[in-house]
Formats: sequence, C-alpha cells, structure tokens
Amino acid sequence: MRVRDEDKIPRIYKAAIKVINRDGFEGGAISKIASEAGVSPATIYLYFENKEDMIKKLFIHVKERMGHSYFAEGMEMTVAKGTFRSIYLNHYQYIIDNLEEYVFLENYSNSPLFEHVEKTYRMDFCPVFESLFVRSKNEKLLRPIENDIIYSLLFSPLSYLVKKSKADKTSLSTNDLVDIFEASWRAISI
Repeated sequence: MRVRDEDKIPRIYKAAIKVINRDGFEGGAISKIASEAGVSPATIYLYFENKEDMIKKLFIHVKERMGHSYFAEGMEMTVAKGTFRSIYLNHYQYIIDNLEEYVFLENYSNSPLFEHVEKTYRMDFCPVFESLFVRSKNEKLLRPIENDIIYSLLFSPLSYLVKKSKADKTSLSTNDLVDIFEASWRAISI
C-alpha cells in the first residue's frame, strides 16, 4: 500500500488550478493534472475518490482561503463602514495576489458543479460575513436585503473591473478603488 504524503496535496491543487483554467473542467483530465504536479495519476487517487471529488475539495479549500484573506489577524469586526472598506481592500489584494485561484473560483461558481457544493458547505466558507451582515442590518448600517445581495453588490463590481483591467493589461488606480467601494457602499448602506 502506498503512503500518503500530505505535502503533495498543495502541488496537486496548484496543478489542477493551472490545468483547469487552461483546459476547462472537461479538459482537465487527471492525467494532465498529475503530469503538471509531477506525480502519477495513481497518486491523485490516494487523496481523492475521483476528479469530481478533487475539484470539489479544491473549490472548498480555495474558497476558504479567500474567505480567511478578508479578515486580517486581530481585525476588529465592528459594525462600521471602515470594517467593510478593509474587507473590500483585502478582497482586492487577494485577487491581485491569487489571480489563478480566483479565476478557478469564478469558473467553478459559474458551473453546474457549484450548486450542490454551495448548498452543502455554504456556512463553512464565511460565517464571519453572515454575522457581520446581520449585526450591520440590526444596527441600521446596511439595508435590510439578503446577505447574498450585499455580498454581490460589495464584491462583484470590483471583481469584474480587476478581471477587465488584467485583460486590458492596465491596473486600477487608488482613485478607481475608492470610487468602486463608494458606489458599492451606497448600494448596500442606509
């Protein structure tokens, strides 16, 4: 029996992201991922039941990483505009620093694979957001709208413009970031 080496999982995940972003979910064969990771296909099956299991676990892993990146260590989760601005800027930094991961998340989130994972593991991703949104609505800082709408209005404009700027080979200025945040803030705040 082969021994599991937990250090291989990050290599497999990194390779899977690269292959899937390049070739798509259907084209991202285990053999291609294994080759990119420098392991045998059999090694991947030591860690995952099949390709779908690997992709699901990769999505959960990356989504949790992104969720944790929003909250700096020791960051106070006060109900205040400044807290939301900090989270927003941390989101921007995550995208800039982890663009390949972010592209994978976006692709997965727009695939049929997403629905089951979202329903099953939703609260594991960002329970801190749920709590902050509820407290902010209770204290009349945010509009009384669904948390998913708040999340979308806060992050989707930034995500779209970062991806567009990357495609155009430009970058967002500090003024752009402020303008995007302020527009998003007006949409969600009272």
